Amino acid sequence: MILLYYGDMLSTSLRLHDGEEDYAAILVLFNAMELICKSVRENHNQNYLEDLSDLKNKNILSEEYYEFLANKESGIRGIRNIMTHRNAYQYCLEGPEDTALPLSEVGTWTVIFESYAPRIIQILYEIINNSRRKIEE
Repeated sequence: MILLYYGDMLSTSLRLHDGEEDYAAILVLFNAMELICKSVRENHNQNYLEDLSDLKNKNILSEEYYEFLANKESGIRGIRNIMTHRNAYQYCLEGPEDTALPLSEVGTWTVIFESYAPRIIQILYEIINNSRRKIEE
């Protein structure tokens, strides 16, 4: 039942993206990502980075995916922290060919969503599958 709830969150994220509400779509996607990591661990008392470290140490999350999600400078965690802990509109991301993508522009959120959402959803799928295998062992 709990996976159905998270599946609905992912579906909501995609619907928001289809409705050109990419900032909201990313927030819902990142929220689902954190909740799935906590749910797989069955521990809601640690922070997101501790969740990712634990999943990596239990071989549920690969080193490559850990870096993609946890890196403060170039990973999802860096984007998430800017979105949730800072005034995102004073920042830019580096785009293709060293172009600046200001977070104050709506189109930037579309680029972020389209660039990261497919990989995040794939990683979440693998986390869920890997955790089920660990339970069955």
